[in-house]
Amino acid sequence: MRNFILVIFLVVLTTSCDLNGYGPKVQTGGVEVYYKPNELENQALSLSVLLDSLEYGKNGTVSFQVIKDSIINLKMVTDPTYYSDTSMDYALNAMSIISQIEIFKDESVQFHICDETFNVKRSLEVIKNE
Repeated sequence: MRNFILVIFLVVLTTSCDLNGYGPKVQTGGVEVYYKPNELENQALSLSVLLDSLEYGKNGTVSFQVIKDSIINLKMVTDPTYYSDTSMDYALNAMSIISQIEIFKDESVQFHICDETFNVKRSLEVIKNE
């Protein structure tokens, strides 16, 4: 009986913890969005729906993370090529503008290009709430 209680405790503990440190996750199609703090859940879900409608993730899972501090930080896991290649910056800034207008209406948004563990490799301009 004691082992059963221990197993239940461990299952509850591991399923309720943010083991990777990325925050909770929502997913629509091939778009997964991690978010912090928990109050961003509805906005993270709206972002995953928006990005899925724009066909992100159609060729496999695409990972994003939304973190709110003084602004909304929108992080995207990208191919290492884009750590220095700026050819997609126009499209990525457009994504920031669309998400700022449609989802994060009262917030400034900054897009970050990241590695597979959401470490920022490069940041784009802040789209300010005006």
